Parts: sequence; C-alpha cells; structure tokens
Amino acid sequence: MYSLSNYIVLLQNALSSGYIFVPFSKNIINEQKSGICVLRHDVDNDLSAALKMAKAESKIGISATYFFMLRSPCYNLMSRQNHLYVNEIINLGHNVGLHYDQAFDSIRNISTEDTSCLIHDEASWIEKVFQISVSAVSFHQPSSVVFQEGINCGSRINTYDPDVFNEFVYVSDSNRVFPLLENDETTENNPLAKKLNGLKKLWPKNFQLLIHPMWWVYDNQTTEEVWNEVIKSNFYQMQIQLLKTERAFGKKREFKLSFS
Repeated sequence: MYSLSNYIVLLQNALSSGYIFVPFSKNIINEQKSGICVLRHDVDNDLSAALKMAKAESKIGISATYFFMLRSPCYNLMSRQNHLYVNEIINLGHNVGLHYDQAFDSIRNISTEDTSCLIHDEASWIEKVFQISVSAVSFHQPSSVVFQEGINCGSRINTYDPDVFNEFVYVSDSNRVFPLLENDETTENNPLAKKLNGLKKLWPKNFQLLIHPMWWVYDNQTTEEVWNEVIKSNFYQMQIQLLKTERAFGKKREFKLSFS
C-alpha cells in the first residue's frame, strides 16, 4: 500500500477532485478559499528519499514544502552530497521550510523565547547557504509547549499555528499510520482505487497534508525495514563523498550491516 506510485495516485485523485496545492503563506488566512491543500514534507532522516518524492511530484505539476533538519540523527545537511540533493529539490520548484528539533529544547529546558531566537538562527542559516527563502517552520517531536503556549516564529509560519490553520483539516502519515488509507472503505472490485480516493472525501475542505518521504519511497516494507533502508541509504550517500574526496578510503565497496 505504501509506495511512491500509490502516493502519486493519491495526489492525482486530489487534483481531479479540484484541489489546488499551495505553499505555506500568511495570505492563506486572507483568501478564505476552499479546496486548498498545503503539502508538507518533514525530512527527518533521508534526503535521497525526499529527492525521489520531489521528482515524482514535479512530474505531475505539484510543488510541496520540504522541511529540512539541522539536527537529524541520520543526515548532515552540509555534506556535499546532501547539499546537492537540497539544491536539486529547490530547482524542481519546491519550497523550503525549517524542521526544528523542539524536543531537544524541551529536554534542555530552554525557554520559548530562546527557542524563537534559535529558530531564527537556523532558518537564516538555511536561507544563506541555499540562497532561498524559508517560509515556514515545523517542529520535530513537539512538546505540549508548542500546542498550549505556542512558539513565535517571527515572519515565518508555524505549521501548528491555530490562527492560520484552525479551519484546515490536518492529515499526517506519522509512524506510517495514515487515516486516509487505514480507515477508508474498500470495494470488492478495486479496493486499492477506493483507498487512494481518500482525499476526495475531504472536498471542498482545506487541509494540511504531512507526508514523510521515507514511508512511501521504500515499497511494501514494515516500519522497521524502512528504517533499515534509511540507514543503508545514508551510508551510501556518505560513501559517495568519501570516494570522490578521500583517496585513503580506497575503492567502492559494499558494507554489510547487521540488524538485530
């Protein structure tokens, strides 16, 4: 069920229903239009998966906002290969946001005021390095502070801001639990087509759709198997740079990782 091809069918069905895909913008609250989808990707761990999704979306004329992390446990946003991946995603016409690790601030008991300053610093860094505008901020593993007190993101949109998205339906595939697939009805003739029509049921409501690329790029795998693929993917990306820059590394070779 979770595959890149099925994800594209899901989007195509939304387009055929009349949905318009728009970027994060504070103008959304002023337009008050119906049939709007704000498509968001929190790129937690795998930039190569994000690029594959970005290419597939571009082919059907859809642009999304890709939120990149500075504290990802798996990828270095400044490595040569990952820098090129981000550039390619931008060149495909997609927008960029900051995926801020608010959970780390919560662990360190950092105030919301200090978090706001750190958000500004990280977003400004991405803007400077990639020569783009960071339009919005999403939060990685947000604590209750994000929802109860709120965090000031300055001129950038907080993807959880109720003043902007109160009238939007929020749909997420976090941990590969996706209600538009899991809870939809099926038919004997074509259960898959019925499931992938889930977005049509929302018409003409506006919605924010959060999709994590890694859940869809690695076909028909359990969540644990997807994580194995993500880890191997990042090792492969690391080796690309090592082969090009570190002569002492030697020839390209396959690393056999043991998962237990």
